[in-house]
Amino acid sequence: MFCANCGSSLDGALCRVCGVPVQSTMSHDAVSTVLAGWWSRVGATLIDSLVLIVPTLLLDLLLGNLLGQIVAIGVQAAYMISLQTKPSGQTLGNRALQTRVRDSLTGHTISVRQAALRWAFIAVYGVLEIVSSAGSNSLTVFVSLLALADCLYPLFNSRRQTIHDRLAHTIVVRA
Repeated sequence: MFCANCGSSLDGALCRVCGVPVQSTMSHDAVSTVLAGWWSRVGATLIDSLVLIVPTLLLDLLLGNLLGQIVAIGVQAAYMISLQTKPSGQTLGNRALQTRVRDSLTGHTISVRQAALRWAFIAVYGVLEIVSSAGSNSLTVFVSLLALADCLYPLFNSRRQTIHDRLAHTIVVRA
C-alpha cells in the first residue's frame, strides 16, 4: 500500500516520509496493490491494439487517409479514456490479462484527466510516427526510441510504471 498523502510505500503504523497514520491513508475502494507484471502489460496492450485496428482501418477506408486517421485517434481516445475511468479500470486487454489501472497514490479509479494524460503521451508518439514516415528519418528514430523507452521503463522502475504512468500518476495492478 502507498501513502495517499505523499505516495511513499507504507510499512508501519505511520508513513515513514510524512508521518500520516496508515488508517487515514487507506481507501475504502482501493483494490489489490500487487503490481502487474511486464508481460501482462504487454499482452493487454497487444489485445487493445488488435481491438482498435478494425475501427481504425474501417475509418481509414471510409473517410480517407488523413480524415480517417484523425477520427480514428478520437475513437482510440474514447475507448481508452472511457474504459480506464470506469470503476473496474479495465480495457478489454486489461480484462483479458486480469490487470487494471489505478491512481498511484490512492489505489482509486483514475480520473478522466489521468486517463487522458496516459493516452495523450502514447498518442503523441503515435502521431509523430505517422508524421515522421513522410520523410524525416531522424524524427522516426527519435519517436521509435521514445516508444521503446516507454515500453521498457517498467523493467527498471520499482513500481513497474511506464513513462506515461509516471506522467499521469497511475499504476497497473493485478485485478
